[in-house]
Amino acid sequence: MGSPALSLLLEAAGQQSANRIAIYHAQAYPDLYALSQQCELTLLQSFKPFILDIQAMGLDISALQGEYDLALLVPSKDKKQSLGWMADAFLHLKEDGKLMMACENQYGAKSYEAALKKLAGQTASTSKSKCRLFSAKKTPKLDEALQKKWIEEAKPHVISSHGLWAQAGLFSWKKADIGSQMLLKYLPQLSGKVMDLCCGYGLLAAHIKQYHDVSEIHLVEADSLALACAEKNMQGFEKAVYHHVDAAVEALPAHMNAVVCNPPFHTGQTRDVALGEKIVSKACGALTHGGELYLVANRQLPYEHILKAHLRSMQTLVQGDGFKVIWGKK
Repeated sequence: MGSPALSLLLEAAGQQSANRIAIYHAQAYPDLYALSQQCELTLLQSFKPFILDIQAMGLDISALQGEYDLALLVPSKDKKQSLGWMADAFLHLKEDGKLMMACENQYGAKSYEAALKKLAGQTASTSKSKCRLFSAKKTPKLDEALQKKWIEEAKPHVISSHGLWAQAGLFSWKKADIGSQMLLKYLPQLSGKVMDLCCGYGLLAAHIKQYHDVSEIHLVEADSLALACAEKNMQGFEKAVYHHVDAAVEALPAHMNAVVCNPPFHTGQTRDVALGEKIVSKACGALTHGGELYLVANRQLPYEHILKAHLRSMQTLVQGDGFKVIWGKK
């Protein structure tokens, strides 16, 4: 759990004389609890698996309120999202408050330090454990025009390539991914109760809303930021129900006539095939008798054995461009 960068950041934070600390993209880590005993923490996180890990420590996420002495940040996989967080942090720091960041060298630490210097006008930095720790204080040198630009660019907006609301950091937010497009091409007419499992910003559900006659669409997603975009994309459709859950471990809506799914197979920066397998198994369990599953996955991912174990019949409908679309019936 955690990372070398997170460990370095929390260790450094523990040495600061700060009464109020905001942590962007917070994740559970042993030093996090120790830090919570030293000062008042505001933990920001939208990803349900990380939220559950934080809650298991006896802590919880909350909203930013008032001014902070210190803000902490380990960048996400998406630079535009991370720049937005950096800029936002300075909105909530008091004068001479400090933003501290840590990043592994392999994930662009020098680039992020350069970005922070461009924004704040100055930085201090050090290196340890193949990571870089860098910080900047809130001073009159802050480039407020750049700050506003980065905040705006990270906000949800309609993306021209697919015409839907999305934002930096979400899966395939810039354009519809090939797998989902392939799945949509091979979907028959759906009816009854349908679930878009791991819905992201709602690409599949928005298509189903427009082209299928269904009684309900349940949108299930682990990232509340993605789910908020999905709600925008389903606006005016009163038969949509939203679920912010970790589909690998939490209960899903049941008795579905159909489930469509493009399951994730990465946890953070690392490949995690077991994650996809858990979600596919849960998808099968969510179907009513006679319900159908439509699944898209990378060709090499071994989901067929799960479908064979849980469903009466299954078939690969198409393979191409490195993906496969699989159908199964319970």
